[in-house]
Amino acid sequence: MAAEIILLRGLFRGSYHWADFPERLQRFFSDSVVRCIDIPGNGYLSSEVSPKTISGMVESVRLQRKSKGKTHILAVSMGGMIGLKWAELYPEEIESVICVNTSAKGFSPFYERLLPRNYFRIVRALFSSPFNRETIIYQMVSNQAFNRGTVNEWANYSQNYPMSHSNFWRQLIAASRFVISRPKCDLHFVTSLNDRLVNFEATKAMANSWGIPVVVNEIDGHDIALDNPEWLLKIVGSIWL
Repeated sequence: MAAEIILLRGLFRGSYHWADFPERLQRFFSDSVVRCIDIPGNGYLSSEVSPKTISGMVESVRLQRKSKGKTHILAVSMGGMIGLKWAELYPEEIESVICVNTSAKGFSPFYERLLPRNYFRIVRALFSSPFNRETIIYQMVSNQAFNRGTVNEWANYSQNYPMSHSNFWRQLIAASRFVISRPKCDLHFVTSLNDRLVNFEATKAMANSWGIPVVVNEIDGHDIALDNPEWLLKIVGSIWL
């Protein structure tokens, strides 16, 4: 599959949080170009203002891509919303989208799209020191034992590329209001049965509505690329090869 593969992250996450997964994916698809893109307000674009809508995020991502051919997207959480909306608005540009633990308004209730036990945790994280904030986030997105090394790396990164409180709220509101009609491209959904951040039923509800089978991970957390990158690579390979 010779093409451009774009990786998109979710709320208050940047390209850095993929760790070495992009390099692994690049080796898997050696004929393609794998690229990570951040939205305004996250990662290397942390100093910019986040769009208030998922559609606005799409426009920023489109401007950053380099290929003029059709694109394949692998996206986590809110990144999946961006990928789906991109495919809906510009069907001639997107060949396929793989959504990992993604949800949308109208398919499932708000308390499934973001589990209530995380509401206070997210607010507490927003007003915590970088290390404490990343510790809270790690505990929400990972089902692995606490990894101080990873959290330290995230904390150092967040100090260099800090996310503003206003951008956090803008992204959260954009995600909560996200609505989508079925894009015409090839679609795939992956969900974590034991996701601690989003109920796996939220992803299944959207896929089932569109008649698309769901790949279920029974062990890992919201961030499968963090918890089990080899498993995710195998799934992506089975879809795109």
